[in-house]
Amino acid sequence: MTTARSSLETIELPHLVRAIELALRLGDSGAAWRAAHALRRVFPEAIAPQVWLGQALLDAGNAAVAVDYFRRALRLNPLDANAWAGLAGALARTGEAKAATAALNRAVLHDPLGSIALTPGIAPEPSTAGKGIEYLHRGLAELAVAELATALARFPRRDDLRFYYIEALRRSGDLAGARHALTHLTSPDAGRLPALLARAALHEHDTAAKRYCAAYDPDGRLTRRFFAPEAPPWMLPPPPVVRWSEEFDPVRPYLEHLTAYHALPATAGSHTCATQPLAAPKRLPETSDPPSPATGAGKEQDAALSARASDARQPESTDPEVKHFLAIAERVRQRLIDASAAPRPLVPYADGRTFTQVTLSSRTALQRRFGADGCAALDQRLQQYAMALQQRGVMAHICYYDDADTLRLDDGIAAAPVAVEAGALRDLLRTLSGALSERGRTLGAVLIIGGDDIVPFHRLPNPLPDDDVVVLSDNPYATDDPAYVAPQRMVARLPDGNVGDPSLLFAQLDRMTAYHYGSRPQLRRLQRSSGRRLARDAPPLDVLSAGYCAEIWKDASRAVLDALTADAPLTSSPPHLAENLDLRTLSGRRLLYFNLHGAAGLPNLYGQPDAVWPGAATRLPVALRPDQIDDTTADGALILSEACYGAELAGRTVDASIPLRALAHGALAFVGATVNAYGSLTNPLIGADLLFHAMMKHLARGEPIGRALHQARIEFAQEMYRRQGFLDDVDIKTLIEFVLLGDPWGALYDANIEPKPWNTDRTIVAVERMPKPRARVVLDEAEAPRDALQRARAILRRVLPHGAALPLRITAQLNPRRQRKSDPERDLTFSARDHVPTVDGQSVAHTAHVTISGQAVVKVALTR
Repeated sequence: MTTARSSLETIELPHLVRAIELALRLGDSGAAWRAAHALRRVFPEAIAPQVWLGQALLDAGNAAVAVDYFRRALRLNPLDANAWAGLAGALARTGEAKAATAALNRAVLHDPLGSIALTPGIAPEPSTAGKGIEYLHRGLAELAVAELATALARFPRRDDLRFYYIEALRRSGDLAGARHALTHLTSPDAGRLPALLARAALHEHDTAAKRYCAAYDPDGRLTRRFFAPEAPPWMLPPPPVVRWSEEFDPVRPYLEHLTAYHALPATAGSHTCATQPLAAPKRLPETSDPPSPATGAGKEQDAALSARASDARQPESTDPEVKHFLAIAERVRQRLIDASAAPRPLVPYADGRTFTQVTLSSRTALQRRFGADGCAALDQRLQQYAMALQQRGVMAHICYYDDADTLRLDDGIAAAPVAVEAGALRDLLRTLSGALSERGRTLGAVLIIGGDDIVPFHRLPNPLPDDDVVVLSDNPYATDDPAYVAPQRMVARLPDGNVGDPSLLFAQLDRMTAYHYGSRPQLRRLQRSSGRRLARDAPPLDVLSAGYCAEIWKDASRAVLDALTADAPLTSSPPHLAENLDLRTLSGRRLLYFNLHGAAGLPNLYGQPDAVWPGAATRLPVALRPDQIDDTTADGALILSEACYGAELAGRTVDASIPLRALAHGALAFVGATVNAYGSLTNPLIGADLLFHAMMKHLARGEPIGRALHQARIEFAQEMYRRQGFLDDVDIKTLIEFVLLGDPWGALYDANIEPKPWNTDRTIVAVERMPKPRARVVLDEAEAPRDALQRARAILRRVLPHGAALPLRITAQLNPRRQRKSDPERDLTFSARDHVPTVDGQSVAHTAHVTISGQAVVKVALTR
């Protein structure tokens, strides 16, 4: 509470600071100039007034003098992101483009979490040297130490990085190391505010350092910002009380707006503002004039600003409607900034109290793979990721199935350790789910850490006659009953890359944690390249997404993308090949959709021409290689691939796998098949095309990828039931073979969570949760109806190079929807397999299944 309420002659400094800042935000540079000058006279060593004066001059068009003020502030506090941003603007106005870019980079470096709000759509991404600063701002001191040490080894003369390094060492408990690093500061740097703050924090009785800090930062805002998110390690003095001066009169209307509204949030790091209205401060006479800038141009500017300020000295002339509008505008602006900086909840409020995620792995297996230190570092990152989820409304538990302590959750929930066997692990999750359910909670998501040898895939029977012996699936981990076709909850996996280095897991968890604390690098890059501001609830999805497909599947791929947006670009192979692919078509996207050929054990994806096969010499072109995936294409992206073996992990490393390389380079999530996947040639969509079509609709609404895939499975099954009356072999394999690698909570954009769909979509209606065996008969070609055989051959000639001559496997099944007691009608499925050479000397297996019911071709399923 300000003392101005009682004496009407004084005001607390934080209130005056916020009034000056509001005047600057609303373009009243004259009022801000006079008040900042008066405040600088009261606190001659303070840094903040220098920045405000520079901002006022810049707004008024005097960029040359503004540069001088910003540089004065930065000489005392080189970590001030606002001063760097102001300097960047002033240098840009004076034509110093290179220097302006460098200043903007420093602004982003020193405020990595707020750089979007600081310079929306303009600021570049923080450099690798700034990763440690980001960790420090998030409260991850141990990670910050390692990153900042690496950055200092690369840039040994960067004392601004050294300031952060000292503070990271202190927070991590290495006081001796922090004091040693402090002694290595150069003499000029030792007198700057960050060095003084470090001294005061490391030497409890250094009253001189604290006195200097108070002189540079009288309201304590810069001090709190330096130590955030922790509190300063010593008690800051109460905010100073400032004697009112008529130089403050121009900002009095803004002071009234700020103090008259309860809902107006305080600026980050500032002293909490009073929530009651303040009486107007009494004016006291001041005889001294405000000092002018050091140059002649500054004197002219002072006169101009003073003239403008005189219009603001009469608060009684301010229209009440204008005052009300200004207050509303400020509150809206604050809400917009809050919305951009703080990620929205992941689940509705009602579900947030009950929704639980279990992260499952093996401590023994991780230690065997990565060593004790690697396992400990991984556990630390898992805990940080869990904390990030909890801030977004999801209760997350880290459970090691071989560690009894980690299997004891809150509310008395506990389970016993189990062996490394898929069925036992599934039973463990069922036990935890049942215990949670008894306490009114829901096991809504499972995140698996590690590959098949750490948390094994389930080996499910392959329902189709192709090259797959079994289907590797994570679906059973997401159910509490024997079913596995339509899971009851989200399930995802973080692969480890099949090496003894935990770097891939570290990269995924670091990216996921940063994402849930608000980091959206890809979104910033798109804003710069497109020149369009991306609204959170109505983003330009055509800018966010892109597709790449085999030419023969262009129609089906277009239909899948249209579920997201009809304007998303779609590239095909041919004519595009890996060697001539313009990667800019895929760069900077938040969603990439691939519908290309894949093969077991092969790293590349392949295209296929949309033309009659010319003969045995035809070879599939290479469409995409793993080495073409890098930060520009993967960072922050969701990648959806229909390719066969698109998510195969066995024996794959980062260099030989598109999904692993994408995750290593910052992709949030990857959806792909572990074995042969099937799709359609044209409408109506079937198989993977129909599944991905449903997934795109959910992603377009901003739903997380895990839920989008989960709901797509349910809708896929319901649609095939509507069409056929049952799930056939292609349907069953499609439902169980696709896995989600990465963060199940990654989304195309942040959106409000709608409680009604979230609750009602969980119900599974008319879905065969457990596939029922159906009697089938294998026929010779001579036993098949001649007209059906001819139709099947004609289709196979279109999709396979040797389709006219390939041996066929023909199966007959009763159609449960159409069968009649007197004359049961059978569905005939004609299956053919071939191996097609590729231009890189490999061979890709092709399989096609043509289903004919009566006189109609009801389904043509082709491997991807």
